[in-house]
Amino acid sequence: MLARIIATTALAAITSIAAAQDWPSQQPIKYIVPFPPGGATDIISRPLADKLRERLGQVVVIENVGGAGASIGTARLKQASANGYTIGLGNSASHTITPHLLLKLPYDPLSDFTPISMLTEYANVLVVSSQSPARDMKEFLAWAKSKPGGLTYGSAGNGSSNHLSSALLGQSAGLQFTHVPYKGSNAAITDLMGGQVDWMFATISEIRPFLQTGRLRALGISSRTRDALLPEVAPIAEVVPGYEVIGFMGLFAPARLPAAITARINSEVNSILKSPDMVERFAAQGMRARTSTPEELATRVRRDYATWKSVVAAAGIKAE
Repeated sequence: MLARIIATTALAAITSIAAAQDWPSQQPIKYIVPFPPGGATDIISRPLADKLRERLGQVVVIENVGGAGASIGTARLKQASANGYTIGLGNSASHTITPHLLLKLPYDPLSDFTPISMLTEYANVLVVSSQSPARDMKEFLAWAKSKPGGLTYGSAGNGSSNHLSSALLGQSAGLQFTHVPYKGSNAAITDLMGGQVDWMFATISEIRPFLQTGRLRALGISSRTRDALLPEVAPIAEVVPGYEVIGFMGLFAPARLPAAITARINSEVNSILKSPDMVERFAAQGMRARTSTPEELATRVRRDYATWKSVVAAAGIKAE
């Protein structure tokens, strides 16, 4: 019996290695982005796909499949064959937030995919209008405590990353805030500058132009350390101990992708992410290129999945 198990394991390993040696040689590689074209996920994925094409000698085609909090495109990735010819981007929304908002999610983010590599990490920045009385996080918290009914905050929509970052801040600081959801961050930022809401979280790339013109003021960043793009903005954790929100993007494949193919793609992606031009491209979007092993990405998904499950439950957040 033991000999049979050993033989079966050895055969599986040999088959996996053979598959990796032949891959990619049969057909173009499809790269699913579960969001519409033009957003940060698309901007990050397209140069990565171009670099993969150069290194693998095979066409890599981006397919944007947006909708339903990234669940439509992510479900399509799940349904593909695990042969290395379909890979896809997953992020904080698709793998750790949306699963707690939809009653019938068409995939299990913890078991239906093969994690390949991290791609990026990014923080949210707490911003107020230039007319706000708060000039730093201590003044912001004092302002929030003094205002009956709580301050209002905008977000890109119910269940969005900046919505949950705000809910977590309220839970961590023991404060009540009033959520005002918008259809996208740009609309929320416009109303923030116009005084219709008191504050919001946004990514560096979204608010940097308005910081430079003085229309917005950054009070704190959700990472534990300062960001090179906004070195003057202190971590929120310095005032609200333990607070941290770091979004991520990663590369995934359908479950049971052969280990040798997983290792090959991981190696190529990590080499690409270390190149100076890619580091600069990502930084221009307010993101940090982040290499990892497949196991590190799997650990990250499990950790953030548990965090947002708790936040969503405590805040009673429901999908729209």
